[in-house]
Amino acid sequence: MKISSLAKFLDQPLLNNYISRTMPTLLCTSACIFGIKDTLSKPQNERVKFAKKNFVVLGIITATTLMSISLVKINGKKLIDILPKEQILKAQREAISKFINSNTNIDHSTRNILNKAKSEILTPIEIDHLISTIKDKKSATVLINTLFGNNENLTSGKIWDEVSRLSLLGFIPVFSGILAGIISDKINNEYSKEKTCNKIKEGIYQFLANIFLCNIGAGSFLYIAEKLHDAGILNSLTPVKKMFIILSGILTVGVFGGSYIANSIGKHLVNPLIGKFANNNLTNQKNDTRNPELLDIALHSDDIATAGLLSGVKWIEPLLPIMYLISGYRAAIGYRNNNKNFYLDKDTFQKHN
Repeated sequence: MKISSLAKFLDQPLLNNYISRTMPTLLCTSACIFGIKDTLSKPQNERVKFAKKNFVVLGIITATTLMSISLVKINGKKLIDILPKEQILKAQREAISKFINSNTNIDHSTRNILNKAKSEILTPIEIDHLISTIKDKKSATVLINTLFGNNENLTSGKIWDEVSRLSLLGFIPVFSGILAGIISDKINNEYSKEKTCNKIKEGIYQFLANIFLCNIGAGSFLYIAEKLHDAGILNSLTPVKKMFIILSGILTVGVFGGSYIANSIGKHLVNPLIGKFANNNLTNQKNDTRNPELLDIALHSDDIATAGLLSGVKWIEPLLPIMYLISGYRAAIGYRNNNKNFYLDKDTFQKHN
């Protein structure tokens, strides 16, 4: 089996439709599993407190995410746009009929696979066989693009078109995570303006470093590369080169640049504001720099995957809410590096183990 066949398997419109329709169940299941696992990892005498915290935080993030996906639109397009299954099947049946009418010498096994494709998802092995037997026949290109998605050329313009939609998709769980974290603190009688400061700063970090600026970095780096290519300075932009260019943009502008910007906002804006309302001096904090981690990079793997060698990665889009659930949860608990919680007193940040 070829890697390209696996890529086409992942990019089947029917598979993408199935993942999109089951995403609410996957999101709720993921939230439940994570909440239970996190609660059971705590000391027994603290499990009730953490169970309430996880129920409130993960419940609010999940609910607001599902509501936003259902109700919010950007330029007439939902945050996760699900093409109706019947529309997909109709297009596939028409393409298959046209192909069969144009080619009379189709072997029995290939015809069986085509008949299956009229209503079901094909396996990588079936795809491998189908592509190898029809690639040189009439109307094969149209059929392949219909069954496995049109292999579009990734450009900076297409990334820019998606920035607002993907950024809003990531902003909602982060913002709701901050609110949910504050609510859970109140329920457990742990609320303080100082702890809220950490939640706001982590939310800013998650949104800027892991979501918004990653998109900006991917688009801007690819745009510069396209201009250099047009000027004859850069050789042909192969998929492999685009992958490394976009990854460089994500790491430079998003993960590391976003980390610096988010930490600066926390230090020079959030701390003074929270400190003012809490009547504390929070401007000379220590141990408060949030450093990027491997998970922070992985949280925006949709851009990395988009630049990969696989022919299509549309299946990742419906899974983004699950990835962004982690960002929302980290904002809710005011995460700092190495799972250590940093609190604020009247003069400085103090580390409590």
